[in-house]
Amino acid sequence: MIEMSRISMATIRRMALYGVLGTWFVASAVKQEPTRRSKLSERIDPHGVFLPDWRFFAPQPGTYDNHLLFRDELADGEVTEWKEVLVAGERTLRHAFWHPNRRGEKIVFDTMNEIIKITQEPSLEKEDIQVSVAYLTLLNFITHSQRHAPGARRTQFLVARSSGRDVDEEPVMLFLSNRHPIA
Repeated sequence: MIEMSRISMATIRRMALYGVLGTWFVASAVKQEPTRRSKLSERIDPHGVFLPDWRFFAPQPGTYDNHLLFRDELADGEVTEWKEVLVAGERTLRHAFWHPNRRGEKIVFDTMNEIIKITQEPSLEKEDIQVSVAYLTLLNFITHSQRHAPGARRTQFLVARSSGRDVDEEPVMLFLSNRHPIA
């Protein structure tokens, strides 16, 4: 009879532990809801000690995608279709440990964000933007790392924004460069 109560108490303790951990998991998952409509988690844990916030350094996570596109002007003046530059390639498990190309991807990503920021300054003219480090970096990247159409004389790049997977919303053009000779 004594042995039976020990098994019963061990089972009760285990179930209590499962209940606490399960509640903690559900409360943590609810806290990750992107719009943060529920304020219950802030009332329960106002300082975020027990319920993690997995947004890390992005209190307002990105809700759109930026795209870099380019097109070429041929010798006869005809312009090719826009081609998107796929900056980030397919990821594999190896990239979690070793990804030396990530720096190049990040440079292009950060440079596009810098161009967007610069264009929102009302005091700057397009000529001023063209001598910025961000503009020259993107121009160099487009002219030297992309495959251009045969016979292309000049190239032009475009920074656009889309809402990601939401196909109902049209992409928005944020910045259009001048046409530049291909070296």
